Amino acid sequence: MRFVCDQMLGKLAKYLRILGFDAAYAASRAALDRYRTHEGDRVLLTRRKGASRFAKTVHINSEITREQLREIKALVKPAVSANAVFGRCIECNVELIEADKMDIEPLVPEFVYHHYTRFKICPSCKRVYWEGSHTSGMTALLEEMLS
Repeated sequence: MRFVCDQMLGKLAKYLRILGFDAAYAASRAALDRYRTHEGDRVLLTRRKGASRFAKTVHINSEITREQLREIKALVKPAVSANAVFGRCIECNVELIEADKMDIEPLVPEFVYHHYTRFKICPSCKRVYWEGSHTSGMTALLEEMLS
């Protein structure tokens, strides 16, 4: 399942990426039109009322990200894959790849380098990810989404 979030749902796009979904963020109407034209199979998530030109549109009511996730829970829950969770860059939506620890040494703080063994890197923006203490909150979100 692939999504495009309009300019009012940038945080929701990041949360969907954490869950492993291809969730594009359209920061403008022109970008939204490009996604509709070139990638018409995406589900549009929007807070705008009224008709959209996407084949499938889900209107979000809440302004609060966790509540927005609850609104789409029935839609995303069947498509969540444990293998895909934490598998996308939350900034640029590209699939992460495993990184050799030696290669990422200059890219992470020294403490992180010495205390963690597994790393993933975004091949596009070169942002490095590891399973640190911050993942416990994200894991709680996952459990909430899957319960």
